[in-house]
Amino acid sequence: MIRLACMTWPYTAFSFERALRGIAGAGYRYVAFGLPHEGKRVPETSDEAEARAIVRQLDRFGLEAIMLAGTSWLAPDQPIERAARLFSFARLVGATEVVSLGTWGYGSFPDEPLEAARRASDDEAFAAQFRRVADEAERAGITVTLKPHTGNTATAAILKRTLASIGSPAVKASYDPGNVRFYEGIDPAADFKEIAGEAVSMIAKDHRGLRANADFPVPGEGEVDFAAIFREMRSTGFAGSVVVERVDGTDGGALTADEIDRRIAAARIGLSRLLAESGLEAE
Repeated sequence: MIRLACMTWPYTAFSFERALRGIAGAGYRYVAFGLPHEGKRVPETSDEAEARAIVRQLDRFGLEAIMLAGTSWLAPDQPIERAARLFSFARLVGATEVVSLGTWGYGSFPDEPLEAARRASDDEAFAAQFRRVADEAERAGITVTLKPHTGNTATAAILKRTLASIGSPAVKASYDPGNVRFYEGIDPAADFKEIAGEAVSMIAKDHRGLRANADFPVPGEGEVDFAAIFREMRSTGFAGSVVVERVDGTDGGALTADEIDRRIAAARIGLSRLLAESGLEAE
């Protein structure tokens, strides 16, 4: 059974409560969060009191947390205690996955990649930090996932090498086909096969146009071949989560909350159909 979830990301201009209301109203049971709302990061303190308050909000809307966004908590310049605190918070709110970005590959995207020596140094520091992060994750019973976003997670093959350099069963892949298409200009359906066996979640981001064209439509309405990706997931026995992140197309931050509601509902319906057609069942 695939858990179909929605991130609160589309609602960053609105309150966290409004995001939860919209996601529940669109028919989702599962939610991912960890980004700012109205300029205030959620979670802000990651203490037990904040966790209890968020659980009350989730319960009120009939939602379950499955994933937290943790990039800023886990980065190489952060003390390892921050990772441990976030993992403890995740367990308190019921989430078992913390997703993170890897290193950044550009001085200025899309035409100024970092020099090879700088990239190698950044990648080495990242792997060293994430070995420590992995130890904390194992202790907490949390899976940390890395998703494509240039640098050491740019493609499935590169991400696979990064996971091998960390070398922990607590660090896996969260595939993002929209990012692979936008940043790398390659076909994510073909690319995904390389990492399918190590993916425990997928960020269901769509994309239209050529590389670096900022157009992220409702999943299933763009040019990512989700049907092929889902068929590959079925063949590898994937049983994780599929998470909606972006539905803004070319509208950026101009969407009303009601329009976001409409688009994430369309995403849920379309992805549920594509999963079913691929032989996978969503909840």
